[in-house]
Amino acid sequence: MAKQFGVSDQALEGLKDPERHPFPADQRAALRLADAITEGSAAVPDELYQELRRHFSEPQIVEIATVIGVFNYFNRFNNAFQTDITLMDPDVLVQRMAATIQANPSTDEMCARVAEMLRQGRRYTRVDIARGTPDGGAAKRKEADRAAGESLSVTIRAGGKSVGVIEVESDRPEPFGEEDRSIIERLAGLLAVPLGRPPA
Repeated sequence: MAKQFGVSDQALEGLKDPERHPFPADQRAALRLADAITEGSAAVPDELYQELRRHFSEPQIVEIATVIGVFNYFNRFNNAFQTDITLMDPDVLVQRMAATIQANPSTDEMCARVAEMLRQGRRYTRVDIARGTPDGGAAKRKEADRAAGESLSVTIRAGGKSVGVIEVESDRPEPFGEEDRSIIERLAGLLAVPLGRPPA
């Protein structure tokens, strides 16, 4: 989920040891508060509050602590009832993919980033976005997979011609519904222009 909101792989890796990762001082203080509230059995140390006050106002500290507390509640509730994590809102996901497409001039990098966003946002096991058209054998295999409900393939068209394909796999029960197809078709529409251009 963090990646969907623009958090880098380096920052996520840095969460394993926030004191050594070069987080800005205000972020490091907020992360220390999250650890203290989540893992600590005693009160948050005064020293940490003094550090927080150097970077945040009192209302901001209360807001940060509230967000930490709410997510602790959600985590414990979901763990207790083994709740599936809610999928990202379709409109939010499409908006984020559209922004990524606009921000990346490199077609290969753009396709890789958008594919990863779609995979994580919908909890798919695999998402591939390729320029061109799949070969006949691949198309037949995909038809068989679709019949089994395991994969979904949507052609990207520009000017009446096929310019690419989005291929998705999932191991969830009932993996693809109308919402899934709608999201992937909207993405295909967004990719039509960049993939329809001649390769540089």
